[in-house]
Amino acid sequence: MSEHLLDLDIVTPQRIIFSGKCFSVALPGAKSPFQVLYNHAPIVSALEVGAIKIVNEDNSEVVYATEGGFVEVLQNRVSIVVETAEQSSEINSELALAAIADLQQQLEFTTTIQQREQLKHAISIQENRVRIATK
Repeated sequence: MSEHLLDLDIVTPQRIIFSGKCFSVALPGAKSPFQVLYNHAPIVSALEVGAIKIVNEDNSEVVYATEGGFVEVLQNRVSIVVETAEQSSEINSELALAAIADLQQQLEFTTTIQQREQLKHAISIQENRVRIATK
């Protein structure tokens, strides 16, 4: 069955997060979430805040929280470049919840539209981390 595996690389500006083979990878596409399986059509897509879910060659699932980035699928090779990718087991949900509370407090006292949008985005990133950590 190894002939039906994808080659997957997940890279951030800091390091290579994942490099290996998998059966599938589910991604938070900019238009909608989608899954890549063996012989997927070539695609380049922007990624949003969400989860990257990998089904490894041993059928175990690994989930990463991401802030968004880009993916390219070509000839059963999936290349993902993201700002961050944090494995679900490594996320401290208590710290993320504390960050949400702090960001919400900042949001209450912010008057500029640009700062409000930045804080709302930061809150959505932390909420995503909590959601993924508690699955």
